[in-house]
Amino acid sequence: MNDTSLRRRLWPQVLTVVALGARVLALLALCLLAWAAVPRLAGWMPTTVASGSMEPRILTGDVVVSMPIDGKDVSSGQVVLVDDPATDGSLLLHRVVDREAGGLRLQGDANRQPDRLLVDDAAVRGVAVLRVPFIGLPTVWARAGDWVPLALTGLLAVGVGGAVLGTRRLLDEEGGARSPQHPLRAALPIAGAALAAALAVSSVLPTAGATWAASTEAAGNRLAAGTFSCFNAPLSAPVIQFDFNEPTGTAVINHGTGPWAASLGSEASRVAGGCGDSPFVRLDGSSRTQITMNMPAVAPLAFSLEGWFRTSQAQGEVLGFGNQNGAGSAVSDRHVYIGPDGHLNFGILNTGVHAITTSESVADGAWHHVAATSSPETGMALYLDGDLVGTDPAALTGEMLGYWRIGFDEVPADWPNAPTSSWFVGDLDTIAISHQVLSATEAHDHAAAGRQ
Repeated sequence: MNDTSLRRRLWPQVLTVVALGARVLALLALCLLAWAAVPRLAGWMPTTVASGSMEPRILTGDVVVSMPIDGKDVSSGQVVLVDDPATDGSLLLHRVVDREAGGLRLQGDANRQPDRLLVDDAAVRGVAVLRVPFIGLPTVWARAGDWVPLALTGLLAVGVGGAVLGTRRLLDEEGGARSPQHPLRAALPIAGAALAAALAVSSVLPTAGATWAASTEAAGNRLAAGTFSCFNAPLSAPVIQFDFNEPTGTAVINHGTGPWAASLGSEASRVAGGCGDSPFVRLDGSSRTQITMNMPAVAPLAFSLEGWFRTSQAQGEVLGFGNQNGAGSAVSDRHVYIGPDGHLNFGILNTGVHAITTSESVADGAWHHVAATSSPETGMALYLDGDLVGTDPAALTGEMLGYWRIGFDEVPADWPNAPTSSWFVGDLDTIAISHQVLSATEAHDHAAAGRQ
């Protein structure tokens, strides 16, 4: 077989691959545009993100679809679209960090400080429910005058369109469709696709400032390489929720409803990540890697402790409560800890220690979700990775003033399976403390949702 004959045989196969590839790309682009635009028919608001203030979860060029909501129904942790209080005629897409007397306090995930101005409930346009990645980048480039990537994208679109048109006859012949078509009829699918694309693009273009989100302050880009497809949200309205998503420094922002914040030990390290593998903190078991609270608290009788942890060492306190903030507590309670056999334990004091222990070791180097609950009405319960480990009817009989402890506190030696070292060694993420008891369904759902 000579080279000419080989090329003649291969050429139709190459054209078939090009034809199918072009159609896949075109269909993907149209689907993303439609995904961003169709919700507008239901009154939802597509918004092209123009800044990096919400990175790493929401990137510049993403289209975020917001569902209309009454500002009075907004809660901490939700990402909301609001009228920008700093710039007339502009919109702002930031996360609610607190509800204060004068309005909502917002903050960009990549910003180190909350926004300076409060937002009225009446200024809330909607809550973010859907992210379509990157589809708004041409809009951002056009607004910024960044013509090179815009031109390259246009050339790619023309090339894909040309490939689709130029290979139609080949695919028709491959499918056995050799009957001639009227030119107008043949052009209808192309015209329909072009019209759909035009409508979709127009729906996410910034018009009169109505779909353009900007930041009120400089955004520190902490994970520009990461892509996220989900939004963080509080877990059943906890008073404390630490996600450890701050870009740098030792300050830890509370995404719960309470006033507490925390600080990382000077030698604790932050580890970057993405949605489903989100940023977390790493503790090495030294005295400068625990997480300390900014102020004391009253630990209630009814509570839930939960969080994600990963360790290969059978030791340490994951969560607890004590009368000291940093040093080992002389009086402590409500411990979630890992024993010397690697098993996870949850214990409380009530005329003696009552504890629930897992049947298997958790010091296996894998991520695990723990939820521990207690109340006078329900007693104790321990969940691991969404599954109920065990229960105990015992309950606390008195509240306690002290500090929530994360990563370290002295677990008394007479507690069941007490660790030989109370320093946790490993990774922690999405630590939450609630003044209510999680249901079995909520514990399962939080574990299934993954780390935030």
